[in-house]
Amino acid sequence: MRPSHEWISRINQKQKQFAELKLSDEQRRNIERWTEIEFVYSTLVLEGYEILREDVSRLASSQKTEASSESDLQASALLESLRMVKRLARQRGKTASLSPELLLELHNLPGSEASLRRQAGSNSASPPPERLRAAVESACHWFTAESFTEFHPVEQASLVLLRLIDIEPFDCSNERTALVAASLFTLRSEFPPVIIEPEMKAAYRAACVEATRMNTKPMVDLIAAAVEKSITAAIKGI
Repeated sequence: MRPSHEWISRINQKQKQFAELKLSDEQRRNIERWTEIEFVYSTLVLEGYEILREDVSRLASSQKTEASSESDLQASALLESLRMVKRLARQRGKTASLSPELLLELHNLPGSEASLRRQAGSNSASPPPERLRAAVESACHWFTAESFTEFHPVEQASLVLLRLIDIEPFDCSNERTALVAASLFTLRSEFPPVIIEPEMKAAYRAACVEATRMNTKPMVDLIAAAVEKSITAAIKGI
């Protein structure tokens, strides 16, 4: 595999290239809409939903949410969560941070009130319900530590994703919320959100398994490839 510094150099160079483009307001809106569609579509497919890009596109382009099916409801809720972290990233830049309260807001599931897990988790690393709040607070605190902020945004997003999956804060749909939360750390540095496309699913699952063995490199490499692909697509699509 390529050393980490090579993907860092490539991603930073591509982002610099993108930042130097003179984009019209319409082009910026189109790119924003494209990333929203790809994130919501890919995340729901990863979670096992049957949904079409066209359905997500319709919802993303609508001024008012028009959900007509279960997959529409899920897509609308996830879109709202993504837009929440995008607004936070725009308002606060690199100082934008994750908190237990924000995590609860991002866990936006149709028809249910967001609350921390009340039952035992599905993996041995998950803290019991009575220690869950403290574990989430500790993780959020770590995400603001100086040692953490020294990582590249891609590495930050990877570690946030894996830690939240590990903690398993909620009774269901932890991966979805973890991907939204992880995307805050790329978005606040003006990178795209973390889009795990359907063809990346096998590599993503393998990276999750490797993380249980204390090997986070496969996930970092995967998210680096995903972010680089998104930036490249945005440049080519202009």
